[in-house]
Amino acid sequence: MTVPVRTDQSVSRAHGTGPASEAVASIVTTLRAELAGRPASVVLYFASADYSPTDLAGPLTAAFEGASVIGCSTAGEFTDHASGTHGVTAVALPAGIAGRHAAALGHLGNDAAAGTSEALRTIETELGTPLRDLDPETWVGFVLIDGMHGAEEVVNEQIGNAAPLLNVVGGSAGDDLAFERTWVAVGDQVSWQGVAFVIAEVLVPFEVVKTCSFTPTGTVLRITKADVATRTVWEFDGRPALDVYAESLGLATTAVDASAFLEHPVGLMVDGVPFIRSPQQIVEGGGIRFYCQILEGMDVELMQGGDLVADTAAAVSAARESLGTASGAVYFNCILRRLELDALDQTEPFVDALGGIPSAGFHTYGETWLGHINQTLTGVVFA
Repeated sequence: MTVPVRTDQSVSRAHGTGPASEAVASIVTTLRAELAGRPASVVLYFASADYSPTDLAGPLTAAFEGASVIGCSTAGEFTDHASGTHGVTAVALPAGIAGRHAAALGHLGNDAAAGTSEALRTIETELGTPLRDLDPETWVGFVLIDGMHGAEEVVNEQIGNAAPLLNVVGGSAGDDLAFERTWVAVGDQVSWQGVAFVIAEVLVPFEVVKTCSFTPTGTVLRITKADVATRTVWEFDGRPALDVYAESLGLATTAVDASAFLEHPVGLMVDGVPFIRSPQQIVEGGGIRFYCQILEGMDVELMQGGDLVADTAAAVSAARESLGTASGAVYFNCILRRLELDALDQTEPFVDALGGIPSAGFHTYGETWLGHINQTLTGVVFA
């Protein structure tokens, strides 16, 4: 079945490289050309940590007067045409797709919960209504979160408190694998330890996409000892976490490495669907540190990796066919997925898997939808 791409109200997207002034000029020119005179309501941009955020935030905001403009640093950028690093991608939702909108920047440094709540209250004030009263069929949120300070769970908890039914999709900012510091921006304001929100009324049907390309192995592990603050699991089933994990894979503990972690994360199963928690590193004493929090008493299932590209194509195709038409999409793809694509030389097939729908996104340090997850692609496809 061939499903058309909308052309009358399609999303515009752009990719720029080179010095900041050249990248901004290229992006603005391309976005304006694709908007064809239509005003932009929401603009999201994703930039390599090579760029100073102040060289991007102010000029991009000024170029799209009246729009909510948010952005962040990345671990790689992509569109439906190309994928790479050390550049900038951007996506603009025209007024025909996004109606009312509001954006706010929250600061997470001293009190992540308070900073997140304050940003959400700012949006509520601007929209003139509580977020929990917005119709989840016609409103959607995007969130960009500092990727280095482990506040994603707190941010997601506050989103759930303020807007329990609203689809809020996003990712954690990256810094090109330096793992030092990341930034987010709203308008011309930048934070090196913050959260950026935009909430928008969507004037066309939309579908949330979530694909993680893993299947359960049937091996269930219970977390019996964990340090939530450091995202470290010390015991599975009452024994050292590393010992149990290695045995479950039929490996010696000395053979557990990054490739084993990449191929075999664990999944919190919700109605038969895995929400992935990826192991990060072995901790002295037999613990395993994860990229997501895992709580004591939680049951998780050992996962087996699948065909990332094929599963991505299937998820995007399913969303498009459900909508009947597709005008564009915004995506957030885990850095671990990008590293897998790089290792298998599948970057071009991944771009092809986006199905030619006008879209842009970035490779993240964690994904957001109904919570903080790993090794997943999340996004929104617009009819």
